[in-house]
Amino acid sequence: MTSAPSHANPSKRPVMPLHAENSHGLERINPILDRCLQSLSPEIRAKIAVLQEHPLLPTCPAGMHGIPNVFLRSALFGMVQRGQRKMVNKEILPTIRGLQIRYTGWQLDQADLDVFAHALYLASAQPTGKLVRFTAKGFLTGIHRSYGKPNRQWLKESLWRLTTSAVEIDLEAPTAIGTQPFSYADSLLDEFIYNETERSYFLKCNPRMVRLFDAGWTQIPWRQHVQLKTDLAKWLHGFYASHRTPYPTKVSTLRHLCGSNCHRLSDYRYKLRIALDELVRGGFLGSWQIDQEDKIHVDKRLPKTSGTT
Repeated sequence: MTSAPSHANPSKRPVMPLHAENSHGLERINPILDRCLQSLSPEIRAKIAVLQEHPLLPTCPAGMHGIPNVFLRSALFGMVQRGQRKMVNKEILPTIRGLQIRYTGWQLDQADLDVFAHALYLASAQPTGKLVRFTAKGFLTGIHRSYGKPNRQWLKESLWRLTTSAVEIDLEAPTAIGTQPFSYADSLLDEFIYNETERSYFLKCNPRMVRLFDAGWTQIPWRQHVQLKTDLAKWLHGFYASHRTPYPTKVSTLRHLCGSNCHRLSDYRYKLRIALDELVRGGFLGSWQIDQEDKIHVDKRLPKTSGTT
């Protein structure tokens, strides 16, 4: 499963290490890069140093939100039935080949992905590691939820889940010079602070999250995504968006990857049909069908502009 995503940033940054480790395990700047940096003015070197410590997340055009592919091609944000969310400890999650995710914390669903993706979107306006301020009302509006007390409480709980989780990600990412190993071990969000009086938040994203974007990311049509009604439709929307040309996939494979708790394949197939029909009505898919080998074929409607990561 290595197809290129469809709504990706056309200006792909090269995935190459800027640092190496010496015999003591300490990072040192690549000698060639070091010589180039020394030829620059002190002011520019200072700005580069800040960006090395607090790199920028990719920015997206209006109407799009960027999400690393590892979150769209796994069950990290999976199918959690209401009232059945549970705590897990270093659980190995279903993923595509070449990717491994171990997760500790309360299970996450597609609504948590909405919060996470919008948090990344807001954080992309400045270097990572810096506090970003936003109001509860503005955030809920951004993910198309009403500004009522239940949603305000739910937002706080979702941010708490994202900051108290622990995720270990290992993957082999394709590059221009072959595959390159990537890893990430931390919470999904660094921290958040809530001001009860102003009903506002201060949020900080982990600078290392940029590495997961470097390994591949997708621009999601945001309004189309958040208006979907079911978690399965949202998961399929992200999964198929992360591939330029989706390949036929068995129903059982999709059930595994999304983390469905449907024990009978026939039950999942029924829910899958409903979710795919929802994607057609939403304008993301032109059509879909299940062949005699129980593989799903989808005809994805591409936007007028698209690229690859």
